[in-house]
Amino acid sequence: MSVKAVYDKLEFIHKQCRLFVGSRESQMLEPAFVLPKMYVSVDRQYYAVNWYDHADRREIQLNAIATADLKSGYVFGMHLNFDGSVISDVIEKEAAAAGDSSLSPPFRRFARLWVKRDYDEALTDAQKRVVASIMAPPVNLNNALRHQIAAEYVDADARADIEESDFKDNKVQLPKQGMQVRETYTMYAHFRFLARLLQNAPKVRVFMDQDSGFRAAFMAAYAGRIKARTADGFFVKMKKDASAWEKKNASANAKRDLIEFMAKHRITDEYSAKVEMMKLNVKAAVKLGRWSDSWVTHPLPSAAEPGKEISWQTNLGDYDENHEARLLLKASLHAVDRFFMITRRRLTKEERPVMSVRRKRAMWYGYAAYNPAMLAKELEVCRVYYNFCVKGKDKKTPAMRLGLATRPVDPQEILYFS
Repeated sequence: MSVKAVYDKLEFIHKQCRLFVGSRESQMLEPAFVLPKMYVSVDRQYYAVNWYDHADRREIQLNAIATADLKSGYVFGMHLNFDGSVISDVIEKEAAAAGDSSLSPPFRRFARLWVKRDYDEALTDAQKRVVASIMAPPVNLNNALRHQIAAEYVDADARADIEESDFKDNKVQLPKQGMQVRETYTMYAHFRFLARLLQNAPKVRVFMDQDSGFRAAFMAAYAGRIKARTADGFFVKMKKDASAWEKKNASANAKRDLIEFMAKHRITDEYSAKVEMMKLNVKAAVKLGRWSDSWVTHPLPSAAEPGKEISWQTNLGDYDENHEARLLLKASLHAVDRFFMITRRRLTKEERPVMSVRRKRAMWYGYAAYNPAMLAKELEVCRVYYNFCVKGKDKKTPAMRLGLATRPVDPQEILYFS
């Protein structure tokens, strides 16, 4: 097949997936669509796009934000911070003509897009962030994960805009086709999209990776519901780089600790014991960062999430200790991280890089996309297929568990949807 034929087929499949999933997810906006209490996890994953010029081999790094339901596994959106509908040269000229460079970011005509001038300014901001992390005073913590959490606060405080987590240095460049969207805008759009889809849920609990941008976007999208106490947000941090042995060991130790706790306190119900263990950890919480956020260690980490720490960002002190403990026990990013793992393993463009021995162990993205628009389309196709076609051990798809389907959908139904 020619390159054009491949691109045309992918364009067709992507269009059909959007039509199909739009017809299904629009049902969630109807008042009659009933949702239970929703517990969802939010995270992002970076993807590399290959360089275009042999003379400039810096990679293009884009981030995709996704939200997944902890119970059903349904993935609500997989949004890449990229817009393929615009032409960079045209936008650069129009931004200059509009005088964007003389205005503060919120008042610019093209504030949502990364233009070359902004990229150059971001290099200085990146240097300040590196210096701040080096010069940060030592924190007297005997927990490596809490050291990482403290470092995240230092980095956030050093940014020119605390919500802007994009890190631009001399190792990355902007895309030549289409334009990269500022991650803050993608975050706000994603959380507003999520709030609309979950508007019929009586309560929404959002578990997020630690990021000030996530927190701000969540607060903006759920401001009314937070005040009404029908929405809560939590930071969740874990050892993502743990080895297989560390993960297995953490799970085994957790089971042993639970058995010992039940025997010591003469508790026969396992869940009641977990609640009591969490209540003790809440009392031993540690204040971290400039804003003294309270971080609680999860007493029973799983093999998928070893060494888990949780910070309740919307705690107003109006829940009793048992309710608080039960909420913290549910904190997890596993649902969204599982989908991220699938995109890495099943889509060649999203595979992790290969290390080159000849080129001083430099990273080689042999299968990465050259056109970011193709990456965005493959991620959306993967999301739709995962939600409606992939069955779990219970013989149900995520869409079936959520109530958007009554049976697994044949891919042919999506391809020929009208």
